[in-house]
Amino acid sequence: MIEITEAGTDRSRNAVFRALADERRRAVLRVLDRVTRAGPTDLATHVIAEENDVPLVDVTRQAAERVQADLEHVHLPTLVDAGLVTREDGVVVGTQHPALQDPKIEAMIETDAPDWDAVLDALTDERRRIVLTALYRAGEPTTPTELAAEVAAKVGDEASVEAVHRNLHHVHLPKLAAAGLVEYDPDAGTVAYIGHPDLDEEWLVAGVDDTPRAILSMAKRSADIWTLEGRGNVTERGRALCESADEELFMMFNDEGAVETACVRRIRDALDRGVDVYLGTQNRELRDLVRENAPEVTIWEPQLDWLNLPPTREKVGRLILADREEIMIGTVGEAGPDGIPRETAITGTGEDNPLVMLLHEMLGSRLDHLDAQSEDFRSQIPL
Repeated sequence: MIEITEAGTDRSRNAVFRALADERRRAVLRVLDRVTRAGPTDLATHVIAEENDVPLVDVTRQAAERVQADLEHVHLPTLVDAGLVTREDGVVVGTQHPALQDPKIEAMIETDAPDWDAVLDALTDERRRIVLTALYRAGEPTTPTELAAEVAAKVGDEASVEAVHRNLHHVHLPKLAAAGLVEYDPDAGTVAYIGHPDLDEEWLVAGVDDTPRAILSMAKRSADIWTLEGRGNVTERGRALCESADEELFMMFNDEGAVETACVRRIRDALDRGVDVYLGTQNRELRDLVRENAPEVTIWEPQLDWLNLPPTREKVGRLILADREEIMIGTVGEAGPDGIPRETAITGTGEDNPLVMLLHEMLGSRLDHLDAQSEDFRSQIPL
């Protein structure tokens, strides 16, 4: 899912979806994609032919005049406001708006499902797109309260979760249910994603000028790489990796909240089992804690903060590699309504697992360039 950071971008995105949420406006865009520019009467004639799949010569003057008036007073102003068309000396001209170069928008314009207007109208609000994304990723029914907490955290809403919940209950969830995109049962307190066969969930929160890499048609869901959501789940997986190591445990932590006393105990247990433990962190408190409780651990302080991503992104919080066969790498975001930082991770198992192999290679080259803490520093690093 893409971060929403600029209100102007959100407004532009909403305006594009609003412009697309009418079959006649989509017909205008299809016409201008072919002819580039057209006078009002010619445009109306082309639109009628497009909508009814008839030759231009079969369009009557009276019909063209009616549609021309409809375009002038209703549809063209909306398209102009969204930046999808412009007017030049009375001629309607297609623009080079990034959305029109976006495969997602192209697909939306070409779709002719009878209920497509309602689907796109439901997407005109950022909050509803976030709701759909959250429900789709959940993969199962959730409660409106849990959904409200996620929406509030995502949009950085200053209102309380309760206020967001009321807004969802009275406005957004009924709208999405009417469009057939969700199943909302207020009495049972559940809401679930249904979706639409012509709606690609990958694009729900994507920017109109941002085209993510498409999933290859031959790709399959991985059976040996998993995604974890929530600090509790990520922490539990980290503990399991510590307990599973038989020979070598390599860890890097970039978030002081990612390590607790229980984790240090597991490090101590690993040492007692004869496991070689390596820990890299820039956090002094964490280094002191480990030195005090597990002095046999090889500790170093990375001099290049390569674990940090750009300020606008989440940062890598922890990385754990057990016996070079099991790995987990997690990112830490801003705190949610409960005060706990949002944390996600991917984890894989197996010597030939693509994730394990990739991180193994990446760590090897990275660590070779870290400033040495002692003359034999490089010989102490396992990768």
